Amino acid sequence: MDATNTPPTLDSENISRRYKSSGRGVSEVSLTAEPGEIVGLVGPNGSGKSTLLRVLSTSIKPDSGSFRVCGFDGLAEKRKVRARLGLMMDRPTHYADLTGHANAYLFARSYGVNEKKTENILAELFEYFDLAEYKDERVKTYSYGMGKKLALIEALAHAPRLLLLDEPSLGLDYTSQLAYQRKVRGMADSGASVLLASNQVDEVEAMCDRVIFLHRGEVIESGTPDELVSSVGGIRRIVASLRVPVEYGAVSEVPGVERISPEGRDLVVHCEERENIVADVVGAVVRSGGDIVNLSVERPNLADVFVKLTGEALARED
Repeated sequence: MDATNTPPTLDSENISRRYKSSGRGVSEVSLTAEPGEIVGLVGPNGSGKSTLLRVLSTSIKPDSGSFRVCGFDGLAEKRKVRARLGLMMDRPTHYADLTGHANAYLFARSYGVNEKKTENILAELFEYFDLAEYKDERVKTYSYGMGKKLALIEALAHAPRLLLLDEPSLGLDYTSQLAYQRKVRGMADSGASVLLASNQVDEVEAMCDRVIFLHRGEVIESGTPDELVSSVGGIRRIVASLRVPVEYGAVSEVPGVERISPEGRDLVVHCEERENIVADVVGAVVRSGGDIVNLSVERPNLADVFVKLTGEALARED
């Protein structure tokens, strides 16, 4: 599909949503996803990722703004937009007393896929996601990971032109994560657009052509993964896993240390490249009473970019 001659699969302008429950004001987000492009939405819990996806899925109405999917108005032509969408939320819901196959069949048929084609597609997808032997079991017996795989099958069965995914890899085992990534990349290669909301930075860097950072409901930065990670070049990332958290004031006084981001029992230290910087950081942690059970020195990633932009950790809990 030639993006230069075809309207963007997704084109939103100044989508605004009021966060009444949290006391925030109106936030605006504008973005475009071209055919064949995988766009990552990255931001901590409460940044607006899931809300934005729900707006674009037409399940909630924005306070202002507009968006188009395959040229159709997302507010005035909801049926046409929904027919071209595949949606997977982070906590998918199903008809628990129906079988997995019955749930997926209902979704595919409601999207207009004919009966014979539905059966063929579902047989392929249940086999692909390793759910074939469980397809005739009631969904209430499924594990969380099995429910996520079923939600992926439902989102993919009708070959959507725009795929909206909210934390799709959470709950999936490693093999299933690889399978889902291959399938989504294959859909993009065939011309579909994908909007992927995730804080799994390795996944986002590997899959996405472009990344958009959201913070408190607003876009604060965007670019390719390489461009964004390169913006924090020259910074070394030291991750010290501690048996128990400790005060880390002494670490911040080590020459060359720029930022410290505690993430649970992990102490993530962002520092400049210089000789002996790792030894100096480890020494400061030990002097602070830290019992290091694991230590790694890593290249910067998208989580470090977010820290640089906001001064906050990407994985914070609200």
